Amino acid sequence: MIYFFYEKKMPAVSFYLSEKVLAALREAAIKNRTSVSRLIREAVESHLGTDEMNSAKVEFLKLLSAADFGPWDELHRERTRESDDRD
Repeated sequence: MIYFFYEKKMPAVSFYLSEKVLAALREAAIKNRTSVSRLIREAVESHLGTDEMNSAKVEFLKLLSAADFGPWDELHRERTRESDDRD
């Protein structure tokens, strides 16, 4: 088994898992040559990263909807002209 040492000690957290989920985690840990703790930590970090990306997306859409791009006709003409210039 490979052990990783961290400069800062991470706090321990306890929670309950069904036997079925725990067995699947143990099997995955063996298959991936890692620890159950690492699998759980990576899954949580990935989930939190997804939430942060979704929050950033929502914020971007708010800013985009508040932006003044001018009248639609002008914007459409400009985009059409830019598209025509690509050919």
